[in-house]
Amino acid sequence: MEHKIKLVSKNLSTLKSEYGVSEPTMKKWLRQVPNLKVDKRETKDYTPKELEMIYKHLGVPGGEFEAE
Repeated sequence: MEHKIKLVSKNLSTLKSEYGVSEPTMKKWLRQVPNLKVDKRETKDYTPKELEMIYKHLGVPGGEFEAE
């Protein structure tokens, strides 16, 4: 059964936990997402719009996402 993930701001620590990978691996993956700023960010949180980009590129860990 697939569950929907609500798009809310998440930080790198939360994302790496969702995907079950280390921080360096998560950053490497995030750098491959088109138009996503990973390095030298002004904030540690990824916005819901950025999460949508991440999930579309990497897939959603465990299900689908629900866009607001």
